[in-house]
Amino acid sequence: MEILVARQPVFDRHERLFGYDVMLRRAGVADPGDGCPEELFVNAILGLGLDRLAGGARAFITVDHAMLMEGSVQLLPADRIVAQLVGETAEDERVIESCDALLWKGYRIAVAPNDPRRVPARLLRAADIVKVNIGAVEPGQLPDLARWLRGFHVRMLATNVRHRAERDVCTELGFELFSGYRFSAPETLSRQDLPVQHVLTFRVLKLVRDATTSDVDVENLLRRDVALSYKLLRMVNSAAFGGRDIWSIGHALRLLGRDQVGRWLALLLVTENSREGVRGELMQQALVRGRLCELLAAASGIPRAAGSLFLVGILSPLDQLLEAPMESLVNQMELAPDVREALLHRHDFFGAVLALVEAYEMGWWDEVEGLAANVGVEPHVVGALYLDALAWATEQRPTPEYSVPVVRSGKTPRGMRTVAPARSNPARVRR
Repeated sequence: MEILVARQPVFDRHERLFGYDVMLRRAGVADPGDGCPEELFVNAILGLGLDRLAGGARAFITVDHAMLMEGSVQLLPADRIVAQLVGETAEDERVIESCDALLWKGYRIAVAPNDPRRVPARLLRAADIVKVNIGAVEPGQLPDLARWLRGFHVRMLATNVRHRAERDVCTELGFELFSGYRFSAPETLSRQDLPVQHVLTFRVLKLVRDATTSDVDVENLLRRDVALSYKLLRMVNSAAFGGRDIWSIGHALRLLGRDQVGRWLALLLVTENSREGVRGELMQQALVRGRLCELLAAASGIPRAAGSLFLVGILSPLDQLLEAPMESLVNQMELAPDVREALLHRHDFFGAVLALVEAYEMGWWDEVEGLAANVGVEPHVVGALYLDALAWATEQRPTPEYSVPVVRSGKTPRGMRTVAPARSNPARVRR
């Protein structure tokens, strides 16, 4: 069975990574309801492994009633997953009892309904987390909904939050977890003065990609910033090309070629930022996009486009990382017209590949089908390459210390008192 797998980060109110929402779809299935959650669970989660999908963070895993009652969920460690019930859930005594059993074993339960008010009250009392798609709730109704959910002592997770302004509104209403956005309000994307180190990197990248400039010109520019030269050489040497050390920028240019040196400069642009929280995830996103775009060049039958596509992918979130308009950034880098059009307008072949990658990482499976056809690849091929890109991106950065907020105290399975029960559940005590 061919499976499409993607993930979306979930952050807490302090912009620390809480975990990843793992999205699964069987390739070629028009209706996601036609897929079997247990079959997807076995093939994707157990087959690929949690570490490959979520690194050291916890993963939100969609389960169905059968998986709850048959105990399939317990094949995964309690401290690494959140068992998630999606869609409408009828009141079912067996489901409630299964959730209670999982709670006592340290598992967390999340519900992701279309309408939270239609979730049975007993299930809400058993749940740790309730997802609310704020894009589907009228703004005037959100305060009342949040107030009602707080009565069940659940942690509210706002999905499809577009920017910090919406996040701040949700925070005031009591939401603790957030997903589906990049944490940058529109007004922050107006800064024109970039840090000096980025301006110089842009200039070097321009020279490296300009066939009319000489290697000496590139070296002379890099001599103006010893720190940049050192960082670049350290990154290049870390790759250990055939066991040969690179002892100068000129040596790197001659041995590796300009495309490879340009690749390392692009990596340097995104990896100079914070490696934790939202900015760390944006950096990871840049690496995954760059590698996936590069891999799609060969998969689509145009391997010569790999270098340019890597640049398109890795630069695509740079406006969010540097909090500057993309048009300003591409002007400063003076990129080739096809790369520029891809980044600004998603035009032509490069733009089509980037649009496909963006749709895939968001889990917009219906769009993925059409966009993959435009690029000349099958959706399941994109899925396999995505996992390769995810592994490659993880190797490029040290594993961060993930935030592991612990769920509140005070909620116990039905029929138990909340005062210091003998079998206390450490996973449900907030530190």
